[in-house]
Amino acid sequence: MSHIEQIPPYLTWKIRHKVMYPELDFEKVILPNDDDGVHLGLFDENKLITVVSLFKTDTSMQFRKFATLSEYQHKGYGSEILQYLLEYSKNEGCDHIWCNARRSATAFYSKFGFIGTDKTSFANGHEYMVMERAL
Repeated sequence: MSHIEQIPPYLTWKIRHKVMYPELDFEKVILPNDDDGVHLGLFDENKLITVVSLFKTDTSMQFRKFATLSEYQHKGYGSEILQYLLEYSKNEGCDHIWCNARRSATAFYSKFGFIGTDKTSFANGHEYMVMERAL
């Protein structure tokens, strides 16, 4: 059985590193503004398996560093926490949510109503596209 709860930033770092940037030094996954965000963790049988970090500005919410341990991917956990953060963002008074999505993940976000923009970037060996949706 899974559950989602708010977690401190440091609990996100190991999964961020393992899933997103295993080739980089561990310190590279620590965001300078981690202490300003809200960090969510999805636990399956009390094991932390998915993390995401949210950063609010006015009525907009950005989520970053969304990662699920590889052995738990494609089992609905990412969908579960994404649905949760959409509701969380609405409850926080946001009318808009966005992320810098890896190109390889754009189809996943599209299933939740996110629309790709023409804003793209390339960092740490990955191509990104800004994807957004109204809440």
